[in-house]
Amino acid sequence: MQYEPILYRDFYDVPRMFVVRFGGKSYLFDCPFDESKDEYGTHYSVFLMPPLDDTDLAGDWRKLPSLAVQLKGKIPVSDVKFDTSKRKEVDVDIVAQFDS
Repeated sequence: MQYEPILYRDFYDVPRMFVVRFGGKSYLFDCPFDESKDEYGTHYSVFLMPPLDDTDLAGDWRKLPSLAVQLKGKIPVSDVKFDTSKRKEVDVDIVAQFDS
């Protein structure tokens, strides 16, 4: 496995929203809380992001999906492999499938 560092917000068992760089691009994985079900979803929406700066990543991240260049697809949360802490890195094999 090859891991890349992540930046994340919202953590419940795993990061529920995180950014990872792969192949010179930034990807946002977003699994928002569903108020009507009172739980987090089972899938991440994966977005190709424009270049992000510190201003974009400061504070509330709920606006990040609206900045996306493209929705690349969805993936089950259970398919995403993190480092043992689940807070530092993600296995990029999963990211590579969206890098087209």
